[in-house]
Amino acid sequence: MDDNASNREEGYLLYVRSVCMTCLGKSYSCPYCEGEGKNYIQASDKTVARWINNLNKDRKEDIMKLVKKGIEDD
Repeated sequence: MDDNASNREEGYLLYVRSVCMTCLGKSYSCPYCEGEGKNYIQASDKTVARWINNLNKDRKEDIMKLVKKGIEDD
């Protein structure tokens, strides 16, 4: 089974704030955005990895320690 599909079934989803493509360049009043032209979409694995890679070294190391600890606790 696909790991991502398994995670979706268990409710482990991450979301990123994005520009509302429906309202782009217009007034922000569609049912998909929050009135500021932003909405939330499911984050892809690449988006999460890109976010982690853009962190400073100390924070990235702290997150990786937590990830490793979580794997060892299972």
